[in-house]
Amino acid sequence: MKNLMRGLALGTFAAFLGVAYTPAATAQINTEKSLFTLTEPMDVGGAVLEPGTYRIKVVELSFNRNVVQVTNEAGSKVFAAVLATPHVIRTDEAIPESRFIYYAAIAGQPKALRTWFAHDTPYGQDIIYPKRRAMELAAAAKVPVIAIPDEVKEAEYKTVPLTVVTPELQVKPYEAPAPTVVAEARPLKQLPRTASHVPLFAALGLLSLGGAFGLRVLTNRAA
Repeated sequence: MKNLMRGLALGTFAAFLGVAYTPAATAQINTEKSLFTLTEPMDVGGAVLEPGTYRIKVVELSFNRNVVQVTNEAGSKVFAAVLATPHVIRTDEAIPESRFIYYAAIAGQPKALRTWFAHDTPYGQDIIYPKRRAMELAAAAKVPVIAIPDEVKEAEYKTVPLTVVTPELQVKPYEAPAPTVVAEARPLKQLPRTASHVPLFAALGLLSLGGAFGLRVLTNRAA
């Protein structure tokens, strides 16, 4: 009877480990990154990058904003860490590889990155600019530009209020777009950002309760 109880306990523990290390538990690992080469300066959220080769990646921050980080190829030196908001890809915007969209050029100024699309993801990243720069871009490109106050530190990115500068240079509160279901036939390499670990935790709780109940029954029978 003792051997049976010991085996049940070990089996429960092994099952616990098996659930804990399923791919669902690690599906949030970030894969939004790529290398790119510039032949002319580029403005990313107010930080100007000189010609060269860089690595760009997403650092998750919250449900409606992220940090887009630009480093050297090795990732050992950060050149820019700017705020961005998710840009949901429509069914007619399948992005098979990394792509960069720019605002309309302003004479005498570096081109400004508007949206970066990583390959094989269901969304892009709309770059957020400091208010002063956002007003320049909105006026020149005749499109709304998401902005934050000038001189905001990276430590404030998670809570700083977002605004929208209109082509008429009006400043309005930013409203996050409603979640959109994207019909994507191509398999994705990561789960959408809305994926949750709640089902995993529920399964672990049920497994633990079942194991405890089984051990209690066997103990009562052995007494």
